[in-house]
Amino acid sequence: MIKIEDIDYLTNQLITYIGNKRSLLNHINKAIIQVKKRTGKSYLRVFDAFSGSGVVSRFMKAHASYIASNDFEDYAVTIARCYLQNRSSVDTFSISKIVEEINNRVNEQFPKGFIERLYAPKDELNITSNDRVFYTQDNARRLDNYRRLIEEYPLEYRDSLIAPLLSKASVHSNTSGVFKGFYKNRNTGIGQYGGTNSNALSRIKGQIMLEPPILSQFECDYEVFHDDTNKIASQIKELDLTYIDPPYNQHPYGSNYFMLNLLVHYKEPINISKVSGIPKNWKRSGYNVKTKSKKLFNELLHSIDTKFFLISFNNEGFISPDEMRSMLKKVGSVEEFEIVYNTFRGSRNLRNRNIHVTEQLFLVERNFNGK
Repeated sequence: MIKIEDIDYLTNQLITYIGNKRSLLNHINKAIIQVKKRTGKSYLRVFDAFSGSGVVSRFMKAHASYIASNDFEDYAVTIARCYLQNRSSVDTFSISKIVEEINNRVNEQFPKGFIERLYAPKDELNITSNDRVFYTQDNARRLDNYRRLIEEYPLEYRDSLIAPLLSKASVHSNTSGVFKGFYKNRNTGIGQYGGTNSNALSRIKGQIMLEPPILSQFECDYEVFHDDTNKIASQIKELDLTYIDPPYNQHPYGSNYFMLNLLVHYKEPINISKVSGIPKNWKRSGYNVKTKSKKLFNELLHSIDTKFFLISFNNEGFISPDEMRSMLKKVGSVEEFEIVYNTFRGSRNLRNRNIHVTEQLFLVERNFNGK
C-alpha cells in the first residue's frame, strides 16, 4: 500500500504569509521528481534555507530522509520545530488532553493582558483614532489567556501548543495577514473590522480556538536551525537538494510579523511604534538591503554542499531575473519555470504595481568542477 501525505498537513494550520509557497507546490513537486531521478534516490537529504511559513519543509517531509530547516525569525523556528516532528516521537494523547484542558479554561477571569491592552480597541462600539484594531476584544483576550495557560505546562509541549496558536492568530486578525497595519475606514482613518467595506468579517471575528498540531504521515531525521543562513550553510553536509527562497526586497519579516514573535515569547514590548505598536527591536536580514542582497546570495550559492538547488525568486526583487540567471549559470546547469500569480492584496501602493507577479523557479544541477 502506497502511503500518501495527509492533505490537512499541507493546507491547514499555516500562517498567512507573503510569498507563501502553497501555490508553487505542484512545480516544486516536479523539481523533486527530477532530482530523485537524477540522484537515483527515493528519499533525499534536503535543506530549506529560509523556512518562513514552513510549507515547503512540510511538503518535503514525504520525500526526505533528512531535512534541515533554518530561519532567523523566532516564530518560523517555533513553527518548524512543531511541524517537522515525527509522530512516533510525539505524545499526541497528552497534547490533545492539554489542548482540551486549556480550551476549557481560556474564558477564566485573568488580568487584562498586553495583547488586549495594546492591540484591540477599548470599546468596539466606539473605536477611536487612539485604538489599534488588530483583533476583536474577545480574540485578543483569548490570545493573552492561551499564552498564559500554555506556560503552565511542561516545556516539551511548548512548540506543539504555540505553533497552532500562531496560525489562528494570523488568520483571525483584522489584517491581510501582514501586521504592518490593521484595516481602517479609508474615510475616517480609524480602525474598522474589515475596513471600509467590512470585508471578511467571518474570518476576522471568528473565535480563536486552540487545536492540536497536525503532523505528517511520514517520518525522517531533521534538524531545525535558528541563525543567519549564510553563517550556518556550510555546516550542513552531503545534501541532495537545497531550497532557497530568501527575502527579495526591503520589507523585513521581523516587522511584518511582529505579532507572531510577541506570541512566541509573550513578553510585553517596551519600545513600540505609535500607530501599529511594532516593537523597535525587530531584526532585518541583509537580504532586505539592496546593496547587500546580491553579494549575500552569491556567497550562499558557493557555500552549500548540495547536488541541486531549487530557487524561487520574485521578479519584483532586488536581484533581476537576468542577474539571477547569470549567477546560477556559474554554479551549474539551469532549468527555469515561470509562474504568474496575483500580487499580494495586502501590499500597499497597489496602484503603482502590476496586478500580477512572476515567480521564477530555478532548478540548478551543481557543477562541482566549476566550484
